[in-house]
This record gives sequence, structure tokens and C-alpha cells, in this order.
Amino acid sequence: MKNYIFILLLLLAFTSCADFLELEPENQINDKNYYLTENDFETSMLGIYASFKGLYTSEMFYIGELTSDNAEISISSSSAAEVEFDEMIITSENPIIENAWNKALYTVARCNVIINRLNTANIDQEVNDRIMGEARFIRAFCYFFLVQTFGKAPVADVEFRSPEEIYASDLSLKSKEEVYTMIEIDLKDAESLLPEAMNPDKGYVSVGTVKTLLGKVYLTQKKYDLAAPKLKEVIDSKDYSLVDDYKSLFSAGNENLSESIFELKFISGDNLGNQYSVLFTPATVGLLANNQQGSGRINPTLDLMNAYEEGERKRASVGDTIAPASEEKFYARHGLKFVDLNLENPRDGSINFTVLRYADVLLMYAEALNEQGKPEDAEEYINAVRDRVDLSPHLGLSQEDMREAIAHERRVELAFEAHRWFDLVRTARAQEEIDDYFKNKGVNFSVKDHELIMPIPQREIEINPEMKQNPGY
Repeated sequence: MKNYIFILLLLLAFTSCADFLELEPENQINDKNYYLTENDFETSMLGIYASFKGLYTSEMFYIGELTSDNAEISISSSSAAEVEFDEMIITSENPIIENAWNKALYTVARCNVIINRLNTANIDQEVNDRIMGEARFIRAFCYFFLVQTFGKAPVADVEFRSPEEIYASDLSLKSKEEVYTMIEIDLKDAESLLPEAMNPDKGYVSVGTVKTLLGKVYLTQKKYDLAAPKLKEVIDSKDYSLVDDYKSLFSAGNENLSESIFELKFISGDNLGNQYSVLFTPATVGLLANNQQGSGRINPTLDLMNAYEEGERKRASVGDTIAPASEEKFYARHGLKFVDLNLENPRDGSINFTVLRYADVLLMYAEALNEQGKPEDAEEYINAVRDRVDLSPHLGLSQEDMREAIAHERRVELAFEAHRWFDLVRTARAQEEIDDYFKNKGVNFSVKDHELIMPIPQREIEINPEMKQNPGY
């Protein structure tokens, strides 16, 4: 719990300096001169979006992709922490796990400040409602990430204004059911607060963003009777549609496309860009501009390459041939989504990352229908995703065959978008799929039951004996 308390103390220093100092420099933010105007809240909300984006620098992809049969490390100089993810032997001392935990809870704590200050703010009600809805969505998303990853999380919905308040609070781990209850409350509140009209800037939360995540939350809990109608609301809104050019989703200029529901904005320069062009490419010369090389951290497995049907989707997602200007071609698997091969600085990419998109909605809706025994109704939605990339439709499948088809479609449609591990766990396929993956590589390994969730960071356990480690770790 030390890390969480430290996070809250940082925020306390930022938002409540007046509680500890009588001096009030004009350039210092404190209770008396901040969170008073609409601009104060708008500026703070931008900080929350930036904090949330931090999860998608690398940690989300280590957890969502490298743990799975989609990705592997292609260099020998990787860190021990990365190898643990690649080989599915994650320990409680892993710094990637700790970073993910801290980033999510730091964002939650920032959301709590905004939410609690808005309750007493004297600003335009429409603005108040919109910002409150955005903050509740981000908080719900972070808790959804935490509960999927760790199985439980410390739940706090208040702003702390002194160290004494922090230490007197119950920050113990709450059960999966308790965390999901808070997530659902936040999302339902956000849905009622946000404007009905879609925000054309997909970098901000819209009501369709909230409905999409709420549908995913219901689906993850196997509440198919709730997931289906909520996802159908997104479809029926007509606010979103599949783009014709699949590659355009992941290429320069991909902002605010019709398929995007929520995206993270990146701008080259001033350390505001992304590192995806390095993260998803191998540590070899010849792929990126000016003989620059990637990191070899998250590269497609042969298993993923073979899962694709030949065609537009595969060409836009993965590659296996590198052709340097003055040398012969050579084999090196690499990801292509969100990768700009022409960047002068591949660690400063400007391609936006799409957190939620319409193809995901269609496939989730197909899954919810199929799990309710309606495979024939699911056909329309899975086939819309396939038709976009000129693939033949699935017709007349049984429920089990449709279940397999949807799982396959999600894998190749959403590869390298941080969905794979969570999909495998949600559909109870993780152990079978990952065990087969290792078996086909000639490795005698199997995923244990307890490894379907990650260990709580060890530093939290050492500081607070009341915070119990997940079983098996």
C-alpha cells in the first residue's frame, strides 16, 4: 500500500498545499486559488487524460500482448522483467507490474480530486456534468484494467486532504465483485452526465465511449443479457462505422476516423510522441528510416503470423521481410500497426492509438448474441468485420463453431491493440491456447490457475501485511 499512499501524498502536495503551509505564493496551486473556474477544471482534466495515456506507453502491451501467443521478444538483451512476461513466469517483484499498478492508481487518485471538487464547484452545470462524466469514465477504465489484471484492487472514491486522512482510510484490496460494482456505478453515472451528441474529437470521452466500455464490462462478467443491448445502443446510434481502408486505422493521419470511439493523441516533438515504431519492430537495421532499429520487445510470433488469412488485414498488421536499400532481403517478423517507418526519430511517433473502436463493438455484440444461443444473429456482425477486408462470410455455424470463429476474428482483427490476454482470460481459453503455443514451440510449460491474474506488487505487501498476495505467488 506504500505506493498507493505515496501516490495520494503526491496529489495532496499538488492540490492541498494550503493545509500544510500558511504561505501562499501566487504561483503555487492550493485549495484557495485553484479548482474555482471552468478553466481550472478543464486544465486538470487534460492532466488526467495525459496520466491515463501513460498506461499505453509500454505496460499495457506487455500485459495485453507479450503474455499471450501474439507476441515475443526477439533480442537477447531484454530485461529480466520482460522475459518474465514473454515466458509467463511473472513474479511479484516485476517492475512492469509495479509501474502498471502505480500508473492506474495515480490516475484514479487524480480523478477522485476532480470528482470531489466538482461536487461543490460553482461553474456552469453543463460543463460540470461533462467533466464529471469524463473523470468517472477514466476512473472506471483504470479500475477495469486493475481488476482484470490483478483480480482485485484498493477502492477509494474520496479526495484526501491530509496524511492523517489517508492513513485512517481503508485502502485494503477489495474483491472482484466490489470493484466491478464501482465500475458499473461510475459508467452509468458517466452515461447520464455526458452530452448525447458525439464529440467529433475522439481524444475525449463521449457517451458512445462510455456505452462501449460498459458493454465490455458486462461481457467480461458474462452478463450477456446486459452486454448485448448496451452494445446495440452503440451500433444503433449510427455515430460510428467501419472505415473502408483497414490500414488507415494505424497509419499517419488516423485521428478522428469514423471507426474510432476513443483514442490517445500523440504529437511528434517535445516528448509528446509515442514509441510504437520502436516497441513493435525488431532490433535489426533496414526496416526503419536512416538505418535506425527497433527494440525487439514486442514482435509477432510465428503462431500469430500463421493465424492470419492472406490479404489486406495481414499486410497492414504484420510483416516478416526486411529489404535494406543496398542489401538482400532477410526474414524478421515485425508489427506494423501504429508504426511509422519513415520517422526521423522512431521514439517520437505521431500516430494516434485507438483504445476503443467500432470493429471491437461489432465482435463483442456478436459474442454476446452467440453466448445467448443466437449464432445465426451473430453472423451479420462478425461478417461485417470480415467483409471490410474482403474475407468470406461465416454462415450456418453452430454456437461452438461461432465461438471459435469470433475468438479467431478478435485475435487477428485486434492484434497488438492490447486485447489478446484479456480476451483469452475472459473466454476461459487462456490456459488451453497458451499451453498449446508453448507445446508447439517444444517447451514443456503450462499456465497454472493462479497465473490467470497477476501478482500484487511485492512492495505493497511488504509495507502493509494486511494486503494479502494473490494465491500462488
